[in-house]
Amino acid sequence: MTEFKDNFSNLKNNINSENSKIVSFLIYGIFIGRLYEKIKKFKKNIRLKK
Repeated sequence: MTEFKDNFSNLKNNINSENSKIVSFLIYGIFIGRLYEKIKKFKKNIRLKK
């Protein structure tokens, strides 16, 4: 757990105003990608049930 805290504190120290926009886009991209995967899997399951 201490390794995670160290890595997180290093990440917070390295983020400046320029990188903060990039990090937010990455988080939104991951969220949208996961949502897309779930929708795709849901559609596939519906097709198999018919």
